[in-house]
Amino acid sequence: MQPSQRLLTLVFLLGTLAWGQTAKFEEHDFLRFLGLEKAPSPHGFKPVPRILREIFQAREAAAAASRVPQDLCYVKELGVRGNLLQLLPDQGFFLNTQKPSQDGSCLQKLLYFNSSAIKEKGKLTMARLTIDLGPRSYYNLGPELAVALSVVEDGGVWGQPHPKPGRMLAQQSVPGPQGPLHFNLRGVVKNWNSNRPKSLGLYLEILAKEDRYPGAHVQFENPCDRLIRSLHVSLLVVTLNPEHCHPSSRKRRAVIPVPKGSCRTLCHRHQLFINFQDLGWHKWVIAPKGFMANYCHGDCPFSMTTYLNSSNYAFMQALMHGADPKVPKAVCIPTKLSPMSMLYQDNDETIILRHYEDMVVDECGCG
Repeated sequence: MQPSQRLLTLVFLLGTLAWGQTAKFEEHDFLRFLGLEKAPSPHGFKPVPRILREIFQAREAAAAASRVPQDLCYVKELGVRGNLLQLLPDQGFFLNTQKPSQDGSCLQKLLYFNSSAIKEKGKLTMARLTIDLGPRSYYNLGPELAVALSVVEDGGVWGQPHPKPGRMLAQQSVPGPQGPLHFNLRGVVKNWNSNRPKSLGLYLEILAKEDRYPGAHVQFENPCDRLIRSLHVSLLVVTLNPEHCHPSSRKRRAVIPVPKGSCRTLCHRHQLFINFQDLGWHKWVIAPKGFMANYCHGDCPFSMTTYLNSSNYAFMQALMHGADPKVPKAVCIPTKLSPMSMLYQDNDETIILRHYEDMVVDECGCG
């Protein structure tokens, strides 16, 4: 949907909500405007990852502080451009849950990610795998761990009891427990933009080396058992659709104040809060609970056009209407809009942080 079409759609939807025409309001149109085919219906909310929560909160704080317009298509916390962040859960399984083998292998796991959930047409800019080995503990230090990550040799055969590891992607020795480890998988999915795979399979193996401090700390349980219980893996994917991103150098139109005592029927901004619970969207939208969308309404008389934050064309149109009534009058429209971010969960238990341009009406004028 082109920016002009998106703006017209937003104006129509906000106008419908503003006048309380709930019977005529089509949820399907609003969802299509947001880039969704239908409203998700997850069974329950998953914990929001720290990185997504921090990004969302930082954007909310900046918007509340009325700072210089943000470029929400640049994720400064990750250092990449993108307007859609998706956290894909690991749907794989352990290949061994027994006691450590003689070679010290603690666990072997097939990591499986359903990449068909990535339906955005934009370009992939980041794919970061996070392996959380459990919380750090000074009083319960375990043995040193060797983490090995490989691609699955035959990613299309998931029925194999023991998929064979292929090309080695990363190998790292870390103290255990360590916390989260991050691996950039851009090289693995370098052809993602041209050929979107339906799945991504990786082979994870963690080996326990000799205890660094034998007898120094009491071990209440086997370190491998603790590792199997606390291990959590996820894949963060960032995509960018330039069509949904405006240049960050947009200049704000200077506001011409309406003379005091002017009639309230003139074109100006009206407050409108869209509550997601009223729409039933609280079942899948994590944050925000709603947003102050606002809308524009009022008259644009020729005598007041220059005071109503109008464009030069609106002034000429009002002038032409005075000479020829067949020429439509100038109408009250948004002249400045702000973006917003939405954090939600889809049916595949994927947590998504998405940027939307032109969602909040800040200023109105005649056009």
